[in-house]
Amino acid sequence: MLSTISFAFELPTGRTVLTVNGLISNTNSADSALFDQKMLDQLPQQTITTHTPWSEGKHTYTGFNAEALFKLVGIQGNTLNITALNDYTIEMPIDDFITNGAIFATHMNGVPMTIRNKGPIMVVYPFDERPQLKIETYFARSIWQIKSVSVK
Repeated sequence: MLSTISFAFELPTGRTVLTVNGLISNTNSADSALFDQKMLDQLPQQTITTHTPWSEGKHTYTGFNAEALFKLVGIQGNTLNITALNDYTIEMPIDDFITNGAIFATHMNGVPMTIRNKGPIMVVYPFDERPQLKIETYFARSIWQIKSVSVK
């Protein structure tokens, strides 16, 4: 399990783009941690350049470091239920971000991802670096248009 950081953090000043709830110890609104894009952009960033089954060619995806987010909210579980704007939900182990190198991407080729192009947040794996991830299990976990994460 990841170590946690215990402190209060501010409410978003912009539109909330991500809600994290469930087994977390740090919140900024009732039992949830709410984030606007500015807050997510202030987390350490990671970049993956890879091909995906959903787009032509190789693209560069940049987004916030999942482990930093997990430490900030003080996760207490090992599994994530990630839900998209259309209420599609997937379950994935937190370990996918730590050992398999997945990121929460918010930009593609330097441009913020909009709802129209799978944003505002999408799970992206380093498929080109790790060909063993090119299987249905990881394709299914590459959820886009993320709105919430529930820690179990």
